[in-house]
Amino acid sequence: MRIEVSAVKGALDQVKRKIPSASAKGIARASVFIQNAIKDRTRQGKSVNGGGFKRYSKGYARKRAKRGASLTPNLFFTGQMLGNMSFKKLSSTKGQVFFPNRTQNIKAFFNDQSRPFFSVNRQEEDKAVDIFRKTFERELRI
Repeated sequence: MRIEVSAVKGALDQVKRKIPSASAKGIARASVFIQNAIKDRTRQGKSVNGGGFKRYSKGYARKRAKRGASLTPNLFFTGQMLGNMSFKKLSSTKGQVFFPNRTQNIKAFFNDQSRPFFSVNRQEEDKAVDIFRKTFERELRI
């Protein structure tokens, strides 16, 4: 049996060069999934643990009703806070979902104190890892 070592080494070097790009694409796709999962769950009025959000206060519920907004707590009034949610790649191994606008960041922080929404549950985390893995493998063609 004869093995061409230089051909194997060349193939491994080619895969090695693709790793940073494949990882970055995987991080981006997983981050988009997490961002959308948080938004979708929040619009449905569900907290990170799957239960419903705490009811709105009577005064705030009246204000929402006057405006014609839903009385189901879903943290959606003008759409500015959830619409401001974004993500960025920090490195080839880390991504971040965040609120870049300071006002919306503060609003999200205070909303998260009484109605936890800005986190990822186990199912969402597993799905994000799967999305990363599939993207990484597809990019490396393994």
